[in-house]
Amino acid sequence: MNTLANLRDVSHLPGLRSGVLWRSDAPHMGDVAPEGHEPWPPSVVVDLRDDAERSHGHPLSESTAVVAVPVFADASVQAQAAGGTLIGLYSRMLEGEAAARLVEAVTVVSGAEGPALVHCSAGKDRTGLTVALALALIGVERRHIVEDYVLTTEAMPGVLARMARQFGVGDGAANVAMIPDEVLQAPAYAIESVLDVWEAHPGGVEAWFVDAGGDAAVITRLRERLLDD
Repeated sequence: MNTLANLRDVSHLPGLRSGVLWRSDAPHMGDVAPEGHEPWPPSVVVDLRDDAERSHGHPLSESTAVVAVPVFADASVQAQAAGGTLIGLYSRMLEGEAAARLVEAVTVVSGAEGPALVHCSAGKDRTGLTVALALALIGVERRHIVEDYVLTTEAMPGVLARMARQFGVGDGAANVAMIPDEVLQAPAYAIESVLDVWEAHPGGVEAWFVDAGGDAAVITRLRERLLDD
């Protein structure tokens, strides 16, 4: 069955409301609606991929609002520039325009009226940092943010199989032989390096968010939407 391989509701973590924030790998044409995520499609989709990755359009664009928030103008080039390490890649995502895009993505999530789905290609790196930022801003414990992030490792075989069917062997993301093993996993230390940056920032993650272009009112809306009273 062709359906999302790395989809989950962040409400599997304690204290969060279900049906508000979903994360996943990229939807493909011909996907069947996933079970356990109703109503489908979500009310808004935040697509973090670059223009080249979205060249074939979005399969949900005719049935829901799709907001393109490309974290990197050229994701593959940025990954190469980071030296093939997750910590290097994530460090680049916490600076300049990429950081502003993370802020933009979280802002879109805060304003959604129904389920918001955040995705990139694999639902691991750009999605991982966006979701981690949203969770950190509303006060989710560090260990639970790490817990959510590392779940993607289990989903990666399915994600790669979907990429192979979508692009064909040897084409772009499906050519996994050229990808470092670390990049095909979601190790705890990678997201912990991001949390370290936010925690070390003067004023913490909330101040980092505002300094990167965010509005403090977004944090309030996120808490209202995501926290289960």
